[in-house]
Amino acid sequence: MKLKDLISWNMHVSMVYAIGIWTMFGTYTFLQFKKKRESNIEISAEDALQNEHQLPDEPEKKTKKAFVETHIVVKEGFVPFSSRIYNYGKSFFDGSSDNSTGK
Repeated sequence: MKLKDLISWNMHVSMVYAIGIWTMFGTYTFLQFKKKRESNIEISAEDALQNEHQLPDEPEKKTKKAFVETHIVVKEGFVPFSSRIYNYGKSFFDGSSDNSTGK
């Protein structure tokens, strides 16, 4: 590869990176502006009058109970995958092999 090709490749990658970063920055700024604008919406005078004459509703009491139930079934002779992976990796770094004949 020639130096000219590397410079051209670097410029193309830099442009893609710049476009991606500015797109993410612009999207984030737009969403923050939109959220701020929606929270500043004023209530019209008619809506305010209607809301004054209404009695506030009692807050609804909702209780949600969440729980997790886990059932573990262990079969006889089962070796967990984590132990299998550990033993496999250990065989490479142990330094001794199981098939050694002692010669």
